[in-house]
Amino acid sequence: MLSKSKAEEILGLACKSVPADQIEAGIWSEESATTRFANSIIHQNLQSEKDSFWARVIKDKRIGAISAHIKDKTDIKGLMNTAYQISTHQMRDDEFVSLPSPSPSKGKKIPKEIREVSPEERADAVEKIVKVCKRYGLGSAGAINTSRSSLGIANSLGVHNFGEESDCKIGIFASSGSSSGYAGIRTDDFYSIDFEELAEIASEKAMLGKNPQEAKLEPYTVLLEEEAVGELLMFLAWIGFGARTFQEGRSFMAGKIGNLITGSNITIFDDVHHPQMSGLVFDFEGVPKKRVPLIESGVAKGVVYDSFYANKEDKQSTGHALLCQESGPFPLNLVIEGGDASKSEMLSSISEGILITRFWYTRIVDPDQTQVTGMTRDGTFLIKDGKIDRGLKNLRFTINILEAFKKVREISQERSMIGERFRCLAPSLLIEDFGFTGKTEY
Repeated sequence: MLSKSKAEEILGLACKSVPADQIEAGIWSEESATTRFANSIIHQNLQSEKDSFWARVIKDKRIGAISAHIKDKTDIKGLMNTAYQISTHQMRDDEFVSLPSPSPSKGKKIPKEIREVSPEERADAVEKIVKVCKRYGLGSAGAINTSRSSLGIANSLGVHNFGEESDCKIGIFASSGSSSGYAGIRTDDFYSIDFEELAEIASEKAMLGKNPQEAKLEPYTVLLEEEAVGELLMFLAWIGFGARTFQEGRSFMAGKIGNLITGSNITIFDDVHHPQMSGLVFDFEGVPKKRVPLIESGVAKGVVYDSFYANKEDKQSTGHALLCQESGPFPLNLVIEGGDASKSEMLSSISEGILITRFWYTRIVDPDQTQVTGMTRDGTFLIKDGKIDRGLKNLRFTINILEAFKKVREISQERSMIGERFRCLAPSLLIEDFGFTGKTEY
């Protein structure tokens, strides 16, 4: 993982290397490792280290961009000359105004020590998981991914930002012959994870789900656990929380700012500075990330911006540029406000309904209507008289997410950090009239 001094040396050289109007350069350095296990044994260990460099060179509103894996600063001049030559062959982008200028940032503490997690430590965690599952007579599978990374961004207007972070994602699957259960977590501290507790959760779900029965295809009251809620929020973010789809009229937020679009108990915002959130405090243009209200008490409030789309509306960037500029800005640190009820209270309030642990193979059907379809997986249960009655065979759901969020009866106090490509602090939701459209044989 590149140090701050090394990154600054490389970026400083890049920003002075060619006679352009403006230059931006970034370097992402990452050490990542994954331990995978199946049939209750480790079957794969992977480790990778890479330093990814990219740059934009702007001359007369012609933009040349390059990216490459580098070893040291000796590659930089050649790469920057290539970017400059590319810019001379581009058409003018008259919508481009400027790269961002320096702006004050809201500081956030970096963990005192970003430690490398060893293969032996991941193996010890797997051993704890396997022992718990075997105690229930269950098989186990899953993956533990740990990483350390640093990001440095600089441009010729004076932006200089550098940050480090650590990340850990774990998913555990416990299985019997007829059922499976899941538990997972995402955190910046591997050493804070209680692997045995997670294995207990997955195992209990697998035991409760044995010999599942079919459910009727009709709308149900559902208790969506955090993984399922986070997946729905991820699709909302893709469809419409960024300025690009908003300006192009493809976002469900377009023309709806100030209107009620979900139930009044739904508040969603993006905030890397939230006390339970982790992540870098600036984006891939080096702009400090701001707290952005997206939906507040059910009312559409706004979207996130990078510098390009902010300049088109004469706004300031909110610090949400991605590495791939063409895809537009995106919220990477989403938070759904928690409610007043505990998950156990929410469960006990359901006379008949379905508990859903997570979704799988979710796909967009109609982005304009925020309509998605997918399958339940790894813990789907019939609820009767406030208790889990039995396991159910998995179901296909097809819903309009915003309409579903209008039918949220209760929101849990408890929230979990989940997410693959982004982080989401999500509660459980109790939703009325949730639509199911298909069955499975398992």
